[in-house]
Amino acid sequence: EVGGFPGLIIVDGGAGQLSAALDSLGRLGLAIPTVGLAKEREELYLPGEETPRQYDKKSKMMLLVRRIRDEVHRFSVAYNRKRRGMALRKQTQQ
Repeated sequence: EVGGFPGLIIVDGGAGQLSAALDSLGRLGLAIPTVGLAKEREELYLPGEETPRQYDKKSKMMLLVRRIRDEVHRFSVAYNRKRRGMALRKQTQQ
């Protein structure tokens, strides 16, 4: 984290998702290193590169990147379930 911003953004997805994230960051005037991680082949998409990079799936770097992605998925699913549960309880109380 530098100045309150992350040092790296990992986007869940390929070229399209990376492009959308970079467009949004640009509109906000933010220059944060950003990469895309496509799940199907576990490829990394880097800004300005048309061809994704492929690394050894068992390398420490790829294990870490996948672990980060998987933890974000776990957290977001748990959070959404909690919100739906709260909304359902609120409806039944009315």
